[in-house]
Amino acid sequence: MSEQTWLVIRCPGCQLCFGHRSVSGRCPHCGQRIGEGAEVCFRASSSSELRMEVALANTPEPLRDALREKLSGNELLFDQPQAPSPNVLIDMVRRRCDEDNSVGRITVNSILASKHADMDADGLMERAEQEGLVLRTGDGRWQFLE
Repeated sequence: MSEQTWLVIRCPGCQLCFGHRSVSGRCPHCGQRIGEGAEVCFRASSSSELRMEVALANTPEPLRDALREKLSGNELLFDQPQAPSPNVLIDMVRRRCDEDNSVGRITVNSILASKHADMDADGLMERAEQEGLVLRTGDGRWQFLE
């Protein structure tokens, strides 16, 4: 089995499905030990696909088609891009500095928006200030120390 494969496993105790990399461990719902004899309902190749298939497997059969249609249409639920960590974002900002090793609020906000980050420029740069990476040189302007 490749590292990219997730299994949708039905617990023999509570009959609920869950995702796991292998047929082992314990059911997260009831705690029953899962062995090699457990039913594998589906093999998913991504976490998005896994979430959908676990939800569908735990839904009564007559409702599955309607649920699949609704879940498939909700891209935000399953395919939201992950924002990089604040440290990675700070490194991205550092690479966009001008010749004085300075950066402005507009540049920082454009980087944050392009990476789907939830924080604003002031929040990210305040963190950089606290870590001793930048100095605030004016309103909405920072200079990297390195």
